[in-house]
Amino acid sequence: MRSKSFVVSELRDLIRNNHYAPQSQLPAERLLAEQFQVSRSTLRLALATLEAEGELWRQVGHGTFIGKRPSTSSGTFSLPADLTNPSEVMEVRLIIEPQISDLAAHRATAADIKFMRQCLAKGSAARDTATFEMWDGALHRAVAEAARNTLLLALFNAVNAVRDHAIWGKLKEDTLTDQRRKRYTVQHANIVHAIERRDAVEARSLTREHLEAVRDDMLDRHR
Repeated sequence: MRSKSFVVSELRDLIRNNHYAPQSQLPAERLLAEQFQVSRSTLRLALATLEAEGELWRQVGHGTFIGKRPSTSSGTFSLPADLTNPSEVMEVRLIIEPQISDLAAHRATAADIKFMRQCLAKGSAARDTATFEMWDGALHRAVAEAARNTLLLALFNAVNAVRDHAIWGKLKEDTLTDQRRKRYTVQHANIVHAIERRDAVEARSLTREHLEAVRDDMLDRHR
């Protein structure tokens, strides 16, 4: 069987050579797996990698689409980014993401865990804030998808979309030091390890601890 990297390369070339129109839907996973001669799990890992890179987006129950996720896509809540602020975003994340990690510890598949570990490796190797943020977001999204709750995932996506707003990027550039990135990487790894061990209580606790650290660092709670 061919590897995930082969599928990623082939699909990336097709997308960038305009084989698929922007926002068009990819064929069903079964057909793509047959086309590339890979297992469904290998195909999903490849699709998740391309989603993290911004080449495509997926909507539970609807399919996979080319390009970046539209801000008002069907099935995703639309939040007023200009009317909220990072403090409110972190409050909501602290409410929903620990429970998401709890569910993921019960429901994550081996393929889910494998992709989480790939996100960890990519984030750890990132040389700039934008790349680290991309894989940080991909990891948190992978955990949300592993929770297997469509409504929670839609809510997570809506909150996560606010991170694309200019004020969020500026705040991260100003506060995300190398030392903090290393600390977040360790925290991420601990969360994934807890999910892999099916320790829901620990996954929930570690996620809250991580988000509290992010909140305090971003908002200078200790200054």
